[in-house]
Amino acid sequence: MDWMKSPRLKRALAISMEVALLTGFSTLIGTPPTLLAQGMPDRWIVAGYNPPKTVGAPGRREGGGTRSPGSCPAAGKPLTALIPANNIGLTVAAYPSFSFYVPPVPAQASPLALEFVLKDEKNDREIYTTTFMTTGKGGIVSISLPTYAGLPPLEVGKNYQWFLSMVCDSEQRSLDVFVQGSIQRVPQTAQLDNQLRVATPNKRPDVYAEAGMWFDALTTLAELRRSNPNNSAYSAEWEQLLKAVGLDNIAKEPLLPSMTTSASQTTPFQRLRENQ
Repeated sequence: MDWMKSPRLKRALAISMEVALLTGFSTLIGTPPTLLAQGMPDRWIVAGYNPPKTVGAPGRREGGGTRSPGSCPAAGKPLTALIPANNIGLTVAAYPSFSFYVPPVPAQASPLALEFVLKDEKNDREIYTTTFMTTGKGGIVSISLPTYAGLPPLEVGKNYQWFLSMVCDSEQRSLDVFVQGSIQRVPQTAQLDNQLRVATPNKRPDVYAEAGMWFDALTTLAELRRSNPNNSAYSAEWEQLLKAVGLDNIAKEPLLPSMTTSASQTTPFQRLRENQ
């Protein structure tokens, strides 16, 4: 599979653009993603993906936000969310996974906390938050929403905002380095269900990409890489996928173990985010 040339990835990226243009990223329900992909103009080819500034969702896929440059001990490349440049993505998963590049922390520095927050975009209500400690190693990590502890599944048709903050100083949260973006869960069509049922594991990323499910395509490919670390074909496909959305600088970064969460890290459903 060649992600840079594949029409499947073109559809996956173009769909989020169509959603923003035609529906304001809020009324996707009722229109199968594969239908939105039909008739995409050639100007939306992956190699030249450059959406207008007026299209997309509020977000930041590269870390920023600190008011004091150099105050955070993380070094090298910035904290980065693995999302398209327009900061939006679709999923059919009730409990999706999110992937990020986390920069290394110098050996002489203390480990830093990473705080992940998921919010209901409509009323700004915090739904879930969890905190992890960095290991000091730089690489790509994945965070999955837990299926336990009373956390409800993402609702079909609803938009959510997510944030990942690197806590540089727990006493001064204004120094946080953060990334943010949006996600929407869409219905899994009968066509997609049938395609997934017959697809071999190595073809599932293709199926999701063809349907326009960015988060699912990325997650399944990441899982293939983690379970087959010596498979050069999966590594090459991963690099091509990230390069296709302009993430060339982290395409070769190693995949670190997925982060796991515990029930104690799930906040009460009605709790407002601290420090806001």
